[in-house]
Amino acid sequence: MFKKVLILSFLLSALFAQSPDELFKTAQASLDAGKVSKAEEEFNLALQADPTYAPAYLGLAHVSMRKGDLKKAGESLKEAIEADPENKAFREEFETMNELNTLMSKGIRSMKNGDADNAFESFRVAFEKFPNYPESVFNMGLTHFRKKEFTEAVDYFNKTLTINPEHKTASAAIKNVAKNFFNKGNQSYKRGDLEGALTSYDEVLKVDNTFYQAYYQIGVIQSKMGDKELAVTSYGEALKVNPKFYKGYFALGLAKNGMNDTQGAISALESAVDIYPGYDKAYGAMGDIYINAKNYEKAKQVLNTSITVNPNYAKGYANLGIIHVEEKNWEDAVSSLQMAVALNEQDAMSFFRLASAHNSTGNCEEAKNAARNSTEIKNRFGGAWFELGIAEWCSGRGNKTGAINAFEKARGDRTWRTMAEYEIDKVKNPQKYEN
Repeated sequence: MFKKVLILSFLLSALFAQSPDELFKTAQASLDAGKVSKAEEEFNLALQADPTYAPAYLGLAHVSMRKGDLKKAGESLKEAIEADPENKAFREEFETMNELNTLMSKGIRSMKNGDADNAFESFRVAFEKFPNYPESVFNMGLTHFRKKEFTEAVDYFNKTLTINPEHKTASAAIKNVAKNFFNKGNQSYKRGDLEGALTSYDEVLKVDNTFYQAYYQIGVIQSKMGDKELAVTSYGEALKVNPKFYKGYFALGLAKNGMNDTQGAISALESAVDIYPGYDKAYGAMGDIYINAKNYEKAKQVLNTSITVNPNYAKGYANLGIIHVEEKNWEDAVSSLQMAVALNEQDAMSFFRLASAHNSTGNCEEAKNAARNSTEIKNRFGGAWFELGIAEWCSGRGNKTGAINAFEKARGDRTWRTMAEYEIDKVKNPQKYEN
């Protein structure tokens, strides 16, 4: 504790050992470099060293000017005049501020009256005479913004930030312009105008190259157009701006998987769930990859996680059902697939697999119910009709006519034609297949 007090005392003594002139020069250098808040602190340090040091008050006036606060600038100039009444330059600067106030008031009045041209001219003259006052430039941008001349508006908003890099309203205005282009791109995307959407998203990035959602949407479109490599690059740009954008990692994983980069896909999806451990879709996507690779143990691990973080995640149960069917674990298959169809009543493939699982355990009635649900959703899918035929026949204990009708409909799907014809023959000529 004693050591900390000594260090603090040393720093304070070193600070006050500097003359007001030295502190002023440091503050002025900060202001010239655009470090407005830092300059303000340093001018105040000069005044702490000498409360009568008039140039520091002038410096604070210039800081307030950069911040767009004319009232505070005027107050600081008054302090400078009181500290050094003989300095005519301080008085002259104070008097010229009245002219700036007049020009700005005139411009704002014209803007309110809808006279954009006269408003712009007042702000232009103000900027010409007072180049360190950001509000004149900002308001020139605002006149263009209200006329929906967004490109011109952004130019002036950026000039505002050159005068005062800490100008929050100018930064927000630039982001608003970017949002306008982004919303326009989204509308084009929803209409199916992908080229128009890309053009708008490019405009977003010209205005604000930190708008990571635009990079992401460009990647989505590039992926949809079949260019996975470009999509990967765009998703990467989005993630450079926002490394915590878990949806970007998810999309990156899907794109890399589309390029057969399995390891890259898994790595991206793992990054997504590292950021957002409750991201069920990312676990589901990993499950798809592991199922395709027939790595069922890994698939079960991530899919069980998916339904743990979201017990209503239908795809997680559906994919677990696929694995259990492949492994012929019929009871587990039935359990998982029943959950899948309970959560998603339009999942024709899960109803089909559920029918298959029931048929495999000899539960013909439940198989019929599941198969019929599948055919109602996807009428031309031969697999569902095939399973219905198996359930109707029920190993010779069921409805022969119903079974043949179902198999005939299965024949309409070329994928299932050969199997359906074989079953039709079995139903019509059972003696051929007796042991």
